[in-house]
Amino acid sequence: MNKIFNQFKNVVVYDYEYKSTPGNPPEPVCVVYKELHTGQITKQWLVGQDNRNFYSVSPFLVSETLFIAHYSNAEVSCDLAMGYKKPIYIWDTFVEEKKLLNGKMARGYGLLDTATRYKIPDIMDAYEKTYWRTHIMENYPNYEKENVPKILNYCLNDVLLTEKLFLKQVALLETLDDNFTRVLQQAIFHGRSLGLTAQIERNGIPLNLTLYNDLDKYYDEVREQEIKELENVFDVYELGKFSHKKFEAALLKEKLLHRWPRSEKGRLKTDDRTFYRFSAVNEKIAAFRNSKFIIESRTLKGFCVGKDGRSRAPLNLFGQITGRTNVSTAINPFGAPRRMRTIIGTDKDHYLVYADWKSQEAVVQAYLSQDKQMIAAINSGDPYLYTAKKVGAVPKDAIRKNVEDERELYKQSFLAIGYGQTPYGLKNKLGISLPNATFIHSQIVRTFNVFQEWSKAIISKANQRGYFITKYGWKYWLSDKEIANPRRLINWPIQSHGSEILRRAMIDLDEKNFEISMIIHDAVLIHCKKKNLRAMINDIKEIKKVMSEAAEKVIGAPIGVDVELIGESYVQKKEDKKRWEQLYEKLIKAKTGRIASTKKGKVD
Repeated sequence: MNKIFNQFKNVVVYDYEYKSTPGNPPEPVCVVYKELHTGQITKQWLVGQDNRNFYSVSPFLVSETLFIAHYSNAEVSCDLAMGYKKPIYIWDTFVEEKKLLNGKMARGYGLLDTATRYKIPDIMDAYEKTYWRTHIMENYPNYEKENVPKILNYCLNDVLLTEKLFLKQVALLETLDDNFTRVLQQAIFHGRSLGLTAQIERNGIPLNLTLYNDLDKYYDEVREQEIKELENVFDVYELGKFSHKKFEAALLKEKLLHRWPRSEKGRLKTDDRTFYRFSAVNEKIAAFRNSKFIIESRTLKGFCVGKDGRSRAPLNLFGQITGRTNVSTAINPFGAPRRMRTIIGTDKDHYLVYADWKSQEAVVQAYLSQDKQMIAAINSGDPYLYTAKKVGAVPKDAIRKNVEDERELYKQSFLAIGYGQTPYGLKNKLGISLPNATFIHSQIVRTFNVFQEWSKAIISKANQRGYFITKYGWKYWLSDKEIANPRRLINWPIQSHGSEILRRAMIDLDEKNFEISMIIHDAVLIHCKKKNLRAMINDIKEIKKVMSEAAEKVIGAPIGVDVELIGESYVQKKEDKKRWEQLYEKLIKAKTGRIASTKKGKVD
């Protein structure tokens, strides 16, 4: 605490109460601050235009204040709604708790659950918390006068609880790491990145609203057409509903029934991961997987549109054990089927930049392990073609367009083996014979043997100390209550450092005043204003530079960045584009049919 107090003029615990509706920024109701140097408590009631004008400036300068909150996305969202500057320095007690327990099967990371673990006294009853949260949501903005001080006190209780939790965390972390400067720096990095997701969510994803509204309006007709079309390919629906009986018959016909995994109760699995695995070896399964998202959705998949026509959904940063985002497949277009992204688009005065790191996972593998052969593959510009050449699968002078199939085979093998795929698993993934899979597997393992040894060593070290940790301090603890999946252990260092790169990039891009609309696994979507050609080129160069340097800050080596420009609609690639065109044909047919019926008086 001495280090913290010496470094910051203000150390402030704060909490907002607010009204929220899907797809829209929050509407603040009140905020309570407690400054820990002085113990001073400040309460502000924010409902009403006059009050918002009065409190147009935050009482604390962001340049000299450490803000403390539990899941700071909510607080920063409200700061932005009030017109305040975003905090720069954030200690997020939610994130720090996840770093302390990620992988240990904790009961929960909400404020009450976390405080209970620390045996903090006088914790608010969960029912009382639910009551007031519901009251605030349902009665906005017309609160009874006598309830205003009660709501402020409810908010104060959360501030006091967060303060106690913060102090407990600091005391615990002091016992776990004697380098508290490092602990503080890492806490601020992760806290700031979570707070920044509030800005990204507020920016939202611009949409082609004409296309969105048409698809939403004629959804049922499109769905019906999709089912009818699928009947001729993979007939598994009965009266518009998925039939397990017909699904089993279809798998038997395709000679896949004996290979298809089943649940503990013996039922055929129908999760997307299973369909994804088999779609690589069976065209009909692939066709069904493409159609399944549309057919089984009651509402338009992948979007949550606000009053301003932008799509917004929680990013859930740190939602996965690797620290990756965990976006909803129902309300986020980058969690939904790829073809739905065609609805993403902007107006004539702007454009979108989709910037993604080239071969990010392969580069992270190479530089973390310092495998010189893998680094050479990366430096070649195409690590997968390099691998195919290195093992003699294609001629040394081969160019990509002439050996696309072989390159794809070694790309899938390179990535899969990097995550511990066995020859048998490779056989199923690629749909090739076991001898062929075993041969390819041995080729890649031999070629990149330094990476293989590094991977074994890092897992061994993690097992000895009980956790994995990134260079920026994100942790995954190995629980003594379960046997860890070996592939998960191999995968974790690669994916977690990829997530740290993304966080570093989003902070650096925001500091350059780029409007980030979305962060995706290994990419960023940025909304830019159209300028003259030279200025636009400079913007794109700056985006690529910032993202490449972010990788260098994390793993010690830059990663190249590819960019795509998006205008009125997102441009799909290959099979996704083909599937969208098929879907769009159904949409036009449904729209034409509805209009014709309306003219005849058959539809209201």
